[in-house]
Amino acid sequence: MTPSAASPGRVGAPISWDALRGAAGEAAARAYAPYSGLQVGAAGVCEDGQVVTGCNVENASFGLTLCAECGLVSALVAGGHSHLVALSVLAGDGRALPPCGRCRQILMEHAGPELLLDAGEGRAPQRLGDLLPGAFDSSELAKVAARKSVARRRAVPAGTVRSSARGRR
Repeated sequence: MTPSAASPGRVGAPISWDALRGAAGEAAARAYAPYSGLQVGAAGVCEDGQVVTGCNVENASFGLTLCAECGLVSALVAGGHSHLVALSVLAGDGRALPPCGRCRQILMEHAGPELLLDAGEGRAPQRLGDLLPGAFDSSELAKVAARKSVARRRAVPAGTVRSSARGRR
């Protein structure tokens, strides 16, 4: 799908929810859902104005099933696009669906808490941060690294020079 003049990649431009819903519906029609029968499509617009899509791909083991949002994030990364700013997830019948918990976490990594999620026609979009408060993100990893660094510094007496095991005899 080619971004329209209304795509949000341009600062201040409105999000074309109808266009995103159309792209999500097209993706849902291509979903592989022989087990649940629930075809799901996702369409997101990137900060650079490009639209990416994904659909669910089921697997007989169920645990290996890929949600539409996972396919979309894979397309986002593989296409070299910037992070997402808006997302529509639809069932094959056109009904808006919220991302599952796993997908909320994946979307947090590639969009952040300000990602706008389509709540359906006539309803205001929701922020991902409102659906996933207190999310675990890369800042949590930085906090852990900082704590480990402080702990290592405390464990070494002042004036001690660390050396690698390779130079010891």
